[in-house]
Amino acid sequence: MRVPACFLIFLIPFLGFSQPKAEDEVVFKSAVDWLNRKLNYIYHDGAAEKWWVNKFYVNENKYVTIKNTLTANPRSVSIKEKTFHSRTFQIQDINPYQITITDIGRNQGRIVKGKLLELKTVDLKKSIHHTINDRTGTDVSFVQISFPTFMTDSIADYAESVQAKLKEAIIAATRVYASGSLEENKKKIFEIMEGSFTNEAGDEMQTTRKFENVISLSNNDSENYFVYTPSDQLFYLTSISNEGVVSKKYQLVSGDKIVLQNVEDGEDIISMETVNSFTFSGKLYYKK
Repeated sequence: MRVPACFLIFLIPFLGFSQPKAEDEVVFKSAVDWLNRKLNYIYHDGAAEKWWVNKFYVNENKYVTIKNTLTANPRSVSIKEKTFHSRTFQIQDINPYQITITDIGRNQGRIVKGKLLELKTVDLKKSIHHTINDRTGTDVSFVQISFPTFMTDSIADYAESVQAKLKEAIIAATRVYASGSLEENKKKIFEIMEGSFTNEAGDEMQTTRKFENVISLSNNDSENYFVYTPSDQLFYLTSISNEGVVSKKYQLVSGDKIVLQNVEDGEDIISMETVNSFTFSGKLYYKK
């Protein structure tokens, strides 16, 4: 029986597959170690005349805990004198491209004069679990970290450094790699490409799963469909407009990353970057 040439791609060993993933683990651990040092501090709430103790921790399963403790005496060992606020979430749930910094001009309880760093979840899902003194609170879609002015002479640089390290850690923790299985790679592609996306230029893309192997892509000027056909094990991007029907054929190329290459134009590729982002037409699209 003759084996289709496109299928032979998947029989080629994925040489060096583990090395880039190992490098991501090194980047992730380095960023987390840095964050652990920078996000553990104490500051004063002048309005309530109390103190806040900020602690940041990431466990081996990449779950993040940010604990804020309100107390009249940060050196006290009495639990009764303290109020504990904990926010727990998976690092992959945070959107690395939507971490914002805001100037705060006056004390507002836990949020004091200085800089406010806000992390938002992907698609603004309420996947951040909040507890108060171990009692379950309301799940939320964002978490805020306050940087008081007294922490550093250059608080803007401090906040921006934390922002950059958080982004670095999230991307390293969520980067995707190819496996030796066509079905697994196809599944990842469709999972990543489904949702609401934007890029740094402000372009938006809305995709909807129509069938198991079909996604529609919104565009004002045309109807677009991204399709996988099991019969030839190829991916098709088809556009329908007043100009007619244009269809491009893509194949999955061997290597560490999940990359689709246009069969007729080797420069035209679609690359899966993280569980929440992909490169298309030379632009990085990430979930909102």
